[in-house]
This record gives sequence, C-alpha cells and structure tokens, in this order.
Amino acid sequence: MRTGREFKPFAHRGRRAVAAILITFAAFSALSVALSTSTTSRSKHRATVVQLAARQRTLAERYVKEVLLVRDGRKADPGQTAEILAASVNALIDGGKAPSVEGDDDETDAPRATDPTFRAQLEQERRLVRDLTATGNAVLDGGSVKAIRLRAHERIQVPDPVKRLGVIGALTSNVSLNAARTVATSTDRNVSNLVSTQVALGAAGLLVSLLLAYALIAATRRQTAHFRSLVTSSTDLVLVFGASGCRYASESVTSMLDRRQEDLLGDGFARFVHDEDRATVRAACSTGGPREILFRVMNKFGEWRHLEAHVTDLRSDRDIGGVVLNARDVTERVRLEEQLTEQAFHDSLTGLANRALFRDRVDQALTRSERSQDVLAVMLVDLDGFKGVNDSLGHDVGDQLLQEVAERFGSASRSSDTLARLGGDEFGLLLEGTSESQAIILAGRLLKSLSEPVRLAGHDLAIGASIGIVAHPGGPGKSDELIRHADVAMYAAKESGRGCEVFHQDMAREFGETLGLEHELRLGLQGDEFEVYYQPEVDPAHGEIVGVEALVRWRSPERGLVSPGDFIPAAEASGLIGPLGDYVLDQACSQTASWLSESILPERFITWVNLSGRQLSSGGICERVRGALEAAGLPAHLLGLEVTETAMVREGTAGDRARAELKQLHEDGVHIAIDDFGTGFSSLGHLRRFPVDLIKVDRSFVQGVEHDAKDAAITANLASLAHALGLKAIAEGVESASQLELVRELGCDLVQGFLFARPMPAGDMTQMLIAGEGFDTRSLSEHFGAGIMPVGGA
Repeated sequence: MRTGREFKPFAHRGRRAVAAILITFAAFSALSVALSTSTTSRSKHRATVVQLAARQRTLAERYVKEVLLVRDGRKADPGQTAEILAASVNALIDGGKAPSVEGDDDETDAPRATDPTFRAQLEQERRLVRDLTATGNAVLDGGSVKAIRLRAHERIQVPDPVKRLGVIGALTSNVSLNAARTVATSTDRNVSNLVSTQVALGAAGLLVSLLLAYALIAATRRQTAHFRSLVTSSTDLVLVFGASGCRYASESVTSMLDRRQEDLLGDGFARFVHDEDRATVRAACSTGGPREILFRVMNKFGEWRHLEAHVTDLRSDRDIGGVVLNARDVTERVRLEEQLTEQAFHDSLTGLANRALFRDRVDQALTRSERSQDVLAVMLVDLDGFKGVNDSLGHDVGDQLLQEVAERFGSASRSSDTLARLGGDEFGLLLEGTSESQAIILAGRLLKSLSEPVRLAGHDLAIGASIGIVAHPGGPGKSDELIRHADVAMYAAKESGRGCEVFHQDMAREFGETLGLEHELRLGLQGDEFEVYYQPEVDPAHGEIVGVEALVRWRSPERGLVSPGDFIPAAEASGLIGPLGDYVLDQACSQTASWLSESILPERFITWVNLSGRQLSSGGICERVRGALEAAGLPAHLLGLEVTETAMVREGTAGDRARAELKQLHEDGVHIAIDDFGTGFSSLGHLRRFPVDLIKVDRSFVQGVEHDAKDAAITANLASLAHALGLKAIAEGVESASQLELVRELGCDLVQGFLFARPMPAGDMTQMLIAGEGFDTRSLSEHFGAGIMPVGGA
C-alpha cells in the first residue's frame, strides 16, 4: 500500500538553504555566518526543548488516563509513563538524553536549561510530577491521598483521589505548556536580535549578508510558527489528507480507534468509515470541501460514532500540503435529533406513524400519482367500543388493546402500506397502487383480524371497527379532501353497522349535517350543555309516584333545545353515547342519593336509566354501574336499567358478555327493564332466561288502545305475559284519561306519560317528591285539560 511521504510535524526545515548560503559567502561574511550559525543552533536546541516540553503535557494527561484504566481493570502501564515524565523533566533541567516514547518520539538530547524563568518552571514541573506519581500510586493502591505531602506547594482541597489526580495532572499539563511558551518567546527574542544584527551588517554594505539574513529569518519564522501552531491550536480529532490518502492522525484519533498511526495512514483510515459515508469523506479530502461534513466511524468498542468535521484546504500551504479535518464527536447530539424526529412523526404508544406523518405520506403519494396516474386509496378505521374498555378496565388496558390492534393491522396490511394511528382509537392506512376493490378486500382482512377476542387483564375483549374507504383514480388531488371523504365514509359505516363503506358524493351531502351535529355534541359534553330531566312513573291504582325515568336534554347555544330524537342517533353513531350515557348515569345516581338523604323518596321508588345497545356491547357496564353507585353512595335497589329488546337478544360474544354483566348487576340488586317491549323479535324463551323485573309497553301500542282493537289486544297480551313471568308491566306514553283507564283495565301495573307530568329538571322533581301528594287518577282528566299540552316525546 502506497502511503506517500511521511508527515513529520516536528521536522527541521531550511538547513540545506542555510548551508548553501553559508558556504557560498563564507569568505566575506564570516561574522554574519558566525552569528547566524550561533542563532540557528540555539533555535534548533530550543525547538527540541519545545518538543519535549509539549510532550510532557501529553504524557501527564496520558498518565492520568492510564491510572484510571488500570483502576478499572484494563491493561495499561502508568509506571512507565511516570518514569518517562520524571526522566524527561530531569533532562530538560540538567541536560542529557530524554527517553523515547513508544510510537511517538525517539531518544533526544536536551541542553541544560539556563533561562531562570524556564528553569523555575521546570523545577515546579518536577515537583508536580512527583506529586502526580504519588497520587496515582495512592489511587491504584486504594489508599488515602490526604497524607501525601504536596512538594509543589499547591493548595488542592479535593479529597476524592481520582478528582485530585485529575487536578494535579491538569496542573502538570499547564506548567508544561507554559514552559513551552517561555521557550517560544525566547526564540522570538533571539530572532529579533538576529534581525537587528543582520540589519547592522547590511548597513555596512554587504548585500550577500542581507540575503543571508532574509533566508535565515524566513526559515526561523516558519519553524517557530509551525511549533506554535501545533502547541496552541490542537483540536479533539485532527486528520491530514493528501493525494495518497491519510498522512497524519492525531493521538485522539488513534486512541478512539485503538489503532497505531501507521495503520491509519494511506487508505487505512477509510476502513473505519461507514460505507455510506466513505464517498463523502473521500470527496472532501480530495477537493477540500464542503467546509462541514458529518460522517460515521467505528470506534474500538464496535460502535458507530458520528463525527462533525470542519474541512480546511491547506494544499497550497508548504508546511501542511494537504486537507485538514478538525473533527469532534457529536453522536449524542445526532441521537437526540433522531429521537426528537421520531417523537414528532410517530405515535409513542404503538410506534406507528402519527397524523402529521400520515398526511405527509398522503401528500407525497398524490404527487407521485399526479406524475404516474397510479391509483391509490385512503382508509380510516375507528374502533367500536374502545371507550368502554378504557372506562371499565382502565387506560393501561386500553393502551395494551391499541398496541394489539396495531400489531394485527400491521400483520393484515402490506409492508409498503403506511399504517398510522391518528389519535385515540382511530387508525389510518395509505394504500398506494391499490384500487377500490383491493381496498375493500384489505378492509375485510382488517375486520377479520379483530374477530378473535383479545385476552387482557383476565378479560376476553371483543372489539369491532368501522372502516371508511376513499379511492383516488390517479392524477392530482388534495390530501385534506381524501382524508375528509374517508372520514365521512367511516361515519356512514358506523351508521349502517356494516363495518365498511366506500365514499361516494351523495354520502357527503347525507352525512354533512350529521358530522356537524357530532362536532357540536363533543363541544356540548365539554361545555356542560346537557342536563338530566326526570319523568315520574305512577301506580295507577293509588296515584303514588313509584319511580322516575332519567332523560337527557341538550340545550345547544347554536340550536336551542335539541330533541333527543335528533342527537341520540348521532351520539350512537359517533361513539359519544358512551360518555353521554355515563353522564346521565352519574347524575341520576347522585340525584337519587340526594333525595334519599333528604328522606323524600316514597316506598318502592326506583330511578330508571336508559342503556344503549352500544354501551352494552362495548363491555364493562357492570363495573361502570357499580362505580357510579359507589361514588354516589346509592343502594343498588334504588337504581333500574332500561335496555332495548334487541340489545338483550344480541348474538355473539358481545351479547353473551352483556347478558352476563346484567345478571351480575341484577344479583347486586339493580332492577332491569326491557324498554319498548313488543317492537323487537325476542322469543318467550329468551325473556324467561333474562334477569328482568319489568317490561315497558311501547308507546306506539298505548297510543292506539282507544281506537285500534289490535293495539289494545297487544297491550293486554303483553301485560298478561309479564304477569305470567312474574314481571310488572308499565305503559309509557299515556297522554289522556281514557288511555289511562284502558291500560289499567288491560292489566298494566304502572303508567308514565304527559298525562301526569312532563320530564322536568331535578329541582322541580324534588319539589314534587317533597309535596308527596301523588296524583288523583279520578280527576286526571280535568287536570290534564287545564295543563299545557306537551311537545315532543319523553
């Protein structure tokens, strides 16, 4: 391997030129030659002294490092380094041979120090070397350093042996540097004297002497500047490159790579550079630019370290003749930047892309699609029932569920697809080169991946999803529009219950109003715009209030009083029915507990709260109800839950779990009622097995009992069926005295409707309970006629 001319930073320059001039003009310039020779000789010796003094600084730092390495059980020889330190300082003071350093300098003759300042500095250095050696031995022996008398008379108040060793090492290094600077200053004075002498000789008319003075001055100044540069301008990592490769590597580089300098010369250093960065380094070393580069090298521990190098082109400099890299290790900074980038564009929980990165990927895909006309599809996935898991089992289990879903989605999708978690329980997929039909197939795979229950915290969690798909036929497009259309399709999938819907333009018009309502619902839940009203349930035989039904009302600042028939379906479809139902449950339990504490509740009183099918299927309703009862301090027998007939007979894992949870609540004492009974398709076998206390005859039958014999017959049969099963029947929606009389004759045990009272705020209901008068069912006809006719349903 060709390494080129060896780079020697301490080589002496200008000897041949000086010798040639001296020989040529010796005859008539004897005095000038003598003075010049004497000055040059002194400069040479001083250069040697500078070299040795500067080396002392390096040896002091090396000694400290080797002591620490030996203390940590690693291989090093601090004793030899201490001997070289002591021998070198003795040689500088008294004259003699300074020992060689392996891999660095050869044995060197040093003149006796004569300058008082320089000699005093060397004497101080000798004392510091002794203190350093004594402290190092104490560190290695594990002994105390307090008993060591410091010969250098330095006041060091550091009790820790290692820190004390570092302080003494630093003092030794600084004294060595000051000694080198003293010699350099002395050399400058000698040069100035030489200049004065040469000028005096030139004044005498000797042109050759002037030329000689110029040559010597130039050579001496170059040498002095070179030495000063090496002593005072060193950096952490220094590399010099020439046409044949690496020409010089500083000791910090060889220490980092654990290689000799000879192993790094030529093409040797390139072997430690990362393959992807090797071309960058070679280009910078051959052209001298750019000014800053970042590359990776492998250190002695096999780790890739990031180096930031300042590139200086000194190829035109006769002293250097190459490209200099001054580098520093910036690995930690680079890792921090990578970590911040990861956090900015990835979800910390699942490791998937986040919304920002997903949108960026969609933008890039649309740009490529515009050039290539390739198709693509965007898919949004929202988990069904996730909030119930969070509320019932806690956020830790919810986080584990999201991680499991992310893994299943990752397995079901292609590696080329972008899978992202957009927030909460919403995921997104970007499918490049995928048609609408292929996207539908993938959606099926995603839904199938969720078909197996997830076992977490001792529970088998069944989770569903609603998927919206929008297909892009190729060409220009906007990411915001695609994502918005996929969101609309996802909302349609929730509404239809089919699991997956593909966007079409009619869908945007159909669901635009619903999406706006959903947004206002979210704001309403945050802004306390909802209130729980109560409608009494009455025993028609005595007019006694035996319970209330808790009904939610929304007073929107934009829409006014919104009918439940308008916002409840939107809450169901958007998943907001969960937090809305929780709100009603908490408020109803709290209010009933307040009535109980005031001792105004009649006997047999029950507060009924409606549960939606989504709340039941999501799981965790048992723990949620128990938590609400415990928080309010309400006995379980004062609470009733109304569930729809279809929710009770739902098949599958979710239905089985819902019925099991209702059974547990029923065993706790909570009452269960089937709401709107008679409108579903349940069988008597189902009804017999369910934990039910009461059935509510749907208002559609009650409204027709006066004029439709079929409705009257159905109402009578439903009441008889309830009695046969040991249940009670309540007729809801009673609005006239004749309806009251008929449902009482048909066997209904309880009644509810505007004939008695409209749903009212908690304060009004409290006053009615305090009065404790109930209703005179015989005079209700007159009472109803004088009242205000109700608007809307209960």
